[in-house]
Amino acid sequence: MTGLKVGIVLPGRESVVDEGPYPRHLASLAALAEECGFDSVWAGESPLARSRMNPLLALTAAATATERLQLGTAVLMPLRPPVHLAHELACLDRISGGRLVAGIGSGFASPMTEREFANYGLDFGTRFGRMRETVEICQALWAARGEPVSYEGEHYRIEDAALLPVPERPQGPPLWIAHSGPKMLRRAGHRFDGWMPTSTSPEKYGEGWERVEAAREEAGRPPGAVTGAVYLSVAVDRSRERAEQTLRSYFRAYYGLPLETMRTTQGIFGGTPEEVADRLRHYVKNGARHLILRLPTGELSESGYRDAVRRTAAELLPLLRGL
Repeated sequence: MTGLKVGIVLPGRESVVDEGPYPRHLASLAALAEECGFDSVWAGESPLARSRMNPLLALTAAATATERLQLGTAVLMPLRPPVHLAHELACLDRISGGRLVAGIGSGFASPMTEREFANYGLDFGTRFGRMRETVEICQALWAARGEPVSYEGEHYRIEDAALLPVPERPQGPPLWIAHSGPKMLRRAGHRFDGWMPTSTSPEKYGEGWERVEAAREEAGRPPGAVTGAVYLSVAVDRSRERAEQTLRSYFRAYYGLPLETMRTTQGIFGGTPEEVADRLRHYVKNGARHLILRLPTGELSESGYRDAVRRTAAELLPLLRGL
């Protein structure tokens, strides 16, 4: 399996749970990831429902301290006006020298997320349509390279909008989508540059990837036009029991929910390096070419995160490179 990339998620929510100085060290955490041999760092978004650091600010800090890492959002929700988002992403793409990947989602359906959207003055029920129009407006503004763009949609309208600065890359940063519903799988194959779900099993991931690839072929796009990625939480330890305890503590602190509940919606694995690598190997066999790993820790602290980065790099990363 050639071309496999492995990235890690920056610890955004720790800034809320642990009120220490960690946010000032985001740049050095990204530098640590680069030093340890990872290919990318990622940051998610949830201003109110599961409050955490702003992902675009976190990735800007990461961009200033690294040279080769890809920088990705996992994921942005349709909370910003499209022109505002297009400008922010274009600026970050320039700051990073063209290393940005923009992961897009619509928000997990829950009362907390609905309230989050409402506090932004947005109707949660229209999120899919607004996400689609946001993507279309961003792509149009980036492709215009500073020339005026007009757009008339159901949710958004722009007239003679000329966006500057332009992104580093002519068509803008790659856009990846996180959804696994039938319509979104087809859209991923037709329009997006990557697919990055939180599939609970390699088998479910493989089923979705087959649909994405079928849609890509249907759209006449070449092989490799869509990157297969997957967002997973992994804990590496001396035994599965110790890793499972870390996962239980982490998800209770992070979400306030038991591990069993979280495993119904996300891929979450713990064990020895060999056990975790074997589990991830099946995702790779089913099409994944970019593994995005969240690294749970027993305590949501900066020191615990640094230890997890070093341990994962030393014990798990060599096994993944050998897939």
